[in-house]
Amino acid sequence: MIRSLLNFLAFNLFVLLLPLFCVAAWGWGSPDEQWLMKVAFCVLGPFCAAIWYILLSRPLLGRRPRTSVALLAIVLGYAGIIFLLKFRMAGF
Repeated sequence: MIRSLLNFLAFNLFVLLLPLFCVAAWGWGSPDEQWLMKVAFCVLGPFCAAIWYILLSRPLLGRRPRTSVALLAIVLGYAGIIFLLKFRMAGF
């Protein structure tokens, strides 16, 4: 049970710090690290946006976060990534 909790916390911490990791890898990383962060951002970026919305909506907006908005952030995030990849605006 403790191991599962630690895995859950480590994953969430990685997702929350994903923008920082991507900037660091794109700025100072090797080509392999840059590719890995591109893949990680494409897969986990929408979850990162939803988690940041959930965390910041209470202190900044003064209300409880809505589940529908978080779901919309995930769906639109993946739609945007598919759009960028489909029209070759971003690539690996």
